[in-house]
Amino acid sequence: MLKVVQLSLLILFIFMVGCSAISKYDDNEAAIVKGQEITVGDLRFLYPDDTALDYLDSAIEVELVKQEVKEMDLDISDNLSEEKDGDWFGELPPPNAKDEGGKQIRKFAESQAKKLDMKPEDFQREYAKRINERNTYINTYLEKKLGDTEANINDENWIEKFGEDYHNLLEKLVDGNEDEIEVLID
Repeated sequence: MLKVVQLSLLILFIFMVGCSAISKYDDNEAAIVKGQEITVGDLRFLYPDDTALDYLDSAIEVELVKQEVKEMDLDISDNLSEEKDGDWFGELPPPNAKDEGGKQIRKFAESQAKKLDMKPEDFQREYAKRINERNTYINTYLEKKLGDTEANINDENWIEKFGEDYHNLLEKLVDGNEDEIEVLID
């Protein structure tokens, strides 16, 4: 399980990019990917407003991966978290958390919950659920395309090659579906 979490964190790290403002947009559609919409609201839920638009490309990639997994009729259940609401990540750290990671998670959840008019605990559960679903589709896709991803996760050379292979897979997936991706915001 730890290796799956490490792989998920690696994938999220690969998605990280700069920043831009989203406040000028309503929570309407940001893109349509093979008929499935991605909304500004979806991005605002997962990311701070000052960086949310920077994740549109990765949201498009994740949507393509999700659709590809469904088209390939792959079973995602082996990669689903065993506990409800995203495993341990669904629990909000206490206000007096001592570790830096717990403090950052709580700060993010409180900020997002305030913006979305939610309780921080409710936000964290829903956030964990959405991230778990995204990672489940990504892990299922990667296992099918690249083989067993847990076997070599501690090998730094393998991690670098894996990142390149993953990037190439996504690039090929996006290029192959370019005509079915419509970005509606600039």
